[in-house]
Amino acid sequence: MVAQALNPPVPLFLAPMAEFTTPAMRTLCERFGAARTFTEMVNAEGLCRGNPKTRFLLETFPEEKNVWAHLYGSEPGRLAEAARLAEATGRFKGIDLNAGCPVPRITAQGAGSALLRDLPRFGAILAAVVKAVSLPVTVKTRLGPNPQRPVWREALRRAEDAGVAAIAVHARYTSQGHGGAVHLETLRALVESASIPVYGNGSVTDSVSAQAMAETGVSAILVARAALDSPTVFGNDCASPRDLALEHLSLELRYRRLAQPFASVSAEAAAVLTFRRHLFRYFKGMPGANALRGNLMNLKTLADIKAALESFG
Repeated sequence: MVAQALNPPVPLFLAPMAEFTTPAMRTLCERFGAARTFTEMVNAEGLCRGNPKTRFLLETFPEEKNVWAHLYGSEPGRLAEAARLAEATGRFKGIDLNAGCPVPRITAQGAGSALLRDLPRFGAILAAVVKAVSLPVTVKTRLGPNPQRPVWREALRRAEDAGVAAIAVHARYTSQGHGGAVHLETLRALVESASIPVYGNGSVTDSVSAQAMAETGVSAILVARAALDSPTVFGNDCASPRDLALEHLSLELRYRRLAQPFASVSAEAAAVLTFRRHLFRYFKGMPGANALRGNLMNLKTLADIKAALESFG
């Protein structure tokens, strides 16, 4: 489906999403108007150890204009070193730190939103990374571990004291995961308390929710799931879902070819496996979409996918 553009009065960024914000996705969203994009979550420890698959997550396409490295971890020294390694590639406009991911495999490491339970460590990480690089540093976080423990005022103060350039706030608590109410009034209070730019995030899926978040006073809005449905949310475009899907597939194949030195499957197979999770989204709500969804597991080659796309004209 070609989504309607969100059109808020502030810039739109493509939010970092594990396994989704590859160079292929970022390039497409940037073409439609995303003012900033982020890499997938990159493990600082893996980067420092020279893990080739981790380093590959920092791959970019030459045409990307404003991509930021998105790092996670729990040790100030390792995150500082990882930030230096990312800066040394010369590919990024800034470093973004994750202090908001609620996924248990991340929080179990003391990373992501677990940092909101250890604000001294949160502040130490920010200060170490700001000191380690010349690029601007931002942080993505939440309002607190749960509604009974709102720590956003203290987190904001530590971010300001560390010298970060901006703070992006998913206007939910860790306990909410990615569902439940988005606390816009609390986000507004945070914005009014801040001396640095605040970016908003959380269930911005249409022009109404985009406008509501913009009215909190945020300087930009991060878009996640709506962008997966269609990159056209970043700006108006007359491209058909079929043409968008074909372009995305082409970009994904290009990306997977870069991974061949250490990949366990061919570039085509990797592109197909990755793209199957995008394919249905492009045609959601259209006649034939349910049949396509039911047949996704049978699409094993590029020829299979292209043949399926033909049915959508």
